[in-house]
Amino acid sequence: MKDKLRQILIPDANSETPLYQQIADTLRSLIDTRALCAGEKIPPTRELCESFGVSAITVEAGIRKLVEESYLVRRPRRGTFVNPEPGKLPEAEGKLTIRIIFGEVDLNDIYWYVVLNALERSPLIGSADKLFTSLQSGELSEARIDELVSGCSGLILCGYSSLRFAEALNRRGVPFAMIGGFRSDTTVPFGIDAVVHDDVHRAYLSTRHLIDLGHRDICCVAGPGGSRLCRDIEAGCRAALNDCSVPERNFDFTVVSRHSIDEGREAGLRILTRLNRPTAVFACDDRLAVGVAKAAGQLGFRIPEDLSIIGGGNQVIGKVMTPELTSTQSYPERSAALAVEKLLAQLYDPEHRKSVTVLRIDELVIGGTTRIRRPRAEEEIPARRDFLTTTATIHNGKG
Repeated sequence: MKDKLRQILIPDANSETPLYQQIADTLRSLIDTRALCAGEKIPPTRELCESFGVSAITVEAGIRKLVEESYLVRRPRRGTFVNPEPGKLPEAEGKLTIRIIFGEVDLNDIYWYVVLNALERSPLIGSADKLFTSLQSGELSEARIDELVSGCSGLILCGYSSLRFAEALNRRGVPFAMIGGFRSDTTVPFGIDAVVHDDVHRAYLSTRHLIDLGHRDICCVAGPGGSRLCRDIEAGCRAALNDCSVPERNFDFTVVSRHSIDEGREAGLRILTRLNRPTAVFACDDRLAVGVAKAAGQLGFRIPEDLSIIGGGNQVIGKVMTPELTSTQSYPERSAALAVEKLLAQLYDPEHRKSVTVLRIDELVIGGTTRIRRPRAEEEIPARRDFLTTTATIHNGKG
């Protein structure tokens, strides 16, 4: 098969014909000319990507088109084959049932709404039956797990997943991919397919920006407590402080139970009524940042004059507040596409190697909630006295 693929022309990115269509046309031609024989297994997606020089998403879209045309048959756990009976696609082998599970997240959350929408529109899942479930960690009896995996070709786990649930899926041999991490910060004893954001660098980037603006009294608000996300956020913040030689005593790390405006507001009221309140706050989620801003307004502080705030995720909620929230990017659509790609690889590529894809955060979206730090009123008086004393000394020296 590799010899046949070496003779294939690389798809033309400048052509008016979409790349996935060019791939479908090429494979169809190989089947029509019997270069690919009935019942023959086609190479795994990874190998086709190398041969065509395109992404896995493009290859999968082309394969899906040929499945719809009944040129190819997909057999879960075995691979993709040339249909031995052109024009006839066995229903039992050709249709997938994918369960999408949201673990311990608010289904009204705009971020997860975007993820869900991207999953539903994914050309890779195609005509698969999709089942949706909201799951809390306390609901994981063995009977419940059996119910969730019954009749499923595979699962996509979104949000904060239970390690126990993942272990149960692994024992049962049920394919699954994750968007997000585990609820607890524990070592996973087996390989997984997952897509996560580089939250260490997100926190580093945000904290470093506040330091570069002159802030030294900084508070981070993150959660849920005990999660890998919370640990990564704290690690990124402390790395930035260390690189800039900011003393640890100037840093405060506040943990919340979930990402919501109410949680952010309550955290904001606590940290802004302390004797040594911060001049800047980094919240790992935009909803927490908006809550902190509400608390600041309630206490009579101005943003950014009295308090600079950075959020996380660049969500719509931060764009509609005044001033617009400074935040870091997130990639929900990309996360969904990669998770689907990983799941389908488990289903159709016996040689697939599971891996965790980390999406690096390199973009800080500057809004109006951050500014160069101005001295507080109680700090301005000593500074002025020092200046006057120095001036007087110089003058007397001349006189």
